[in-house]
Amino acid sequence: MPECFDIIDNGREIASTSFWHSAQAARGGCHLSCRPGVLRLLLPRVLEAALDEMRIASGVTIEPSEDDPAGCVEIVFEDGSDTPFAIACARDGIDGTLARGLFVPFTVWTSAGKQLTLRADVLI
Repeated sequence: MPECFDIIDNGREIASTSFWHSAQAARGGCHLSCRPGVLRLLLPRVLEAALDEMRIASGVTIEPSEDDPAGCVEIVFEDGSDTPFAIACARDGIDGTLARGLFVPFTVWTSAGKQLTLRADVLI
């Protein structure tokens, strides 16, 4: 059963969340929050070093994991290389409905607030 924590929205922005103090974050698990018109990736502290890799990207592709398509999605930060940075997100670490779409606004959040805004192609 997925862990419960609060996310308080301010439109497409996150006003506050208890994710940063959750067991999921302590384990190093990210969380993908799907709201109308925006996807928001919450990064635990242990993954914040990956922001440098993410900032190189021109966009994001979200697709089923090759290793575990039923249990996980891959969030690929497209940088034009043959080996772009990617992060796995367990499907039980996704709230809302992750629906197929192109050019969906995608933001990355840490405990310090919004760090990055890109567009995502969701190939689910």
